[in-house]
Amino acid sequence: MVFSNTIREALHAGGFWLVMQDSDGQVAVSGGDIVTYAHITNIDWLSGTQIQVDVDLKAWGCIEDQVQFNPPRLCAKIIPLWTTNQKLPENDILFVRLKQWLAEYGYQSPLMVDTSADFRDPCWLCWRWLELLPLPLKIKQRLLKRTNPKLCLRYLKIIIHQSDLYTQVLR
Repeated sequence: MVFSNTIREALHAGGFWLVMQDSDGQVAVSGGDIVTYAHITNIDWLSGTQIQVDVDLKAWGCIEDQVQFNPPRLCAKIIPLWTTNQKLPENDILFVRLKQWLAEYGYQSPLMVDTSADFRDPCWLCWRWLELLPLPLKIKQRLLKRTNPKLCLRYLKIIIHQSDLYTQVLR
C-alpha cells in the first residue's frame, strides 16, 4: 500500500527523489547529500507478480532539509550534473574493466540496456562505477559533491589498479 501510494504521488508530482543506501542500511538523507531526481516513464501494475516501474533519471539534487512527515519527505535543490568534453581512450582501465565486468556479470536484458551509454565519457563511467562498487556511502557522497569527475576518476583508477595487483598475487 505504501509503495502504491508513493508511486501515485510521484506520478502526480512529476517525479521523485532517489537517495543512496549502502549495504549496511545507511541512507544519504542529511543536508548537503547528493540525490537523484527520477521521472516515471511507465508503470506495469498487473502483468507480473510485482508492480514494475520504469524511471528516467533526470538530474542531481542537493538535499536542503528533511521535512518530518509519515513517511519522511525531503527537500532538494537541483544541481548540475558533471559535464566534460574530455573523452577517455578505449584502452583506459576504467573503460576496459567496466566492459569486462558487463560481459562477465552484467545482466543484459533488452529492457536494461542503457542506450545513452558512452563508455568514453568520464562522467558516465564514474557514475556507473560508483553504482557498482561497494564503497562506503560517505566516500561516494564526497566524490559526487565535487564539481567535476577528476577526483573520482583518480580514486577509481587507484582502486582498480590495487585490485589488479591483488588478483595477480593470488594467481
